[in-house]
Amino acid sequence: MGRKRQLDKEQVLGAIHDWLVEHGVPPTIEELRAKLKVGSTRTIVRYLQWLEEDGDIERWPGARGLKLLRSSNKGLETTSVPLVGEVPAGPLMVAEENIEGWFRLPKASLKPNSAKFFLLRVRGNSMNQATVDGKRIENGDIVVVRQQPTAEKGDIVVALIDGEATIKHFEPGHGYYLLRPKSSDPQHQPIIVDHGFSIAGVVCGILKKGEKLLG
Repeated sequence: MGRKRQLDKEQVLGAIHDWLVEHGVPPTIEELRAKLKVGSTRTIVRYLQWLEEDGDIERWPGARGLKLLRSSNKGLETTSVPLVGEVPAGPLMVAEENIEGWFRLPKASLKPNSAKFFLLRVRGNSMNQATVDGKRIENGDIVVVRQQPTAEKGDIVVALIDGEATIKHFEPGHGYYLLRPKSSDPQHQPIIVDHGFSIAGVVCGILKKGEKLLG
């Protein structure tokens, strides 16, 4: 980039990161220009070219043809965690693990250190009365999931049934398992399953819609 850079790389990455967390889609060039308060879209194009050359983002044709490969690192001890798409906290649907981007979360919030984690965006309200660390699981939030095939009674799990995913309270019974919603909407009913299902992981954190992943 031949011209003097008005912003550093971390500022641009941080703006893309925050937009994706808040809106669920990458920003357009115009949206990124407005967020960064830059006068020209051509300047934004140059910044995106810079980030792409350095391997921080991936781009393809289209207004939102952008994938974040690295988030802004603001000096915390962090680790990269993938956002693997959207899961309904309500009606079941196919959970396609298309990684939308990689986000950096504080290592201190991810225990144990040996575990693997992923992020999922919530769609629906079947768990809007359930809480993790005092935060409710509401539509548009992102849940932090510790990847594991088993769970304890009362855990909030990401369960897979015939390739379809849902977030529910896990309650083992005698010869069956109960996946129970906790919602303000009475239309959501418990799901009874036997051994024909699997657990993708246990919800261990919630990132509220619009909340920055790094402080």
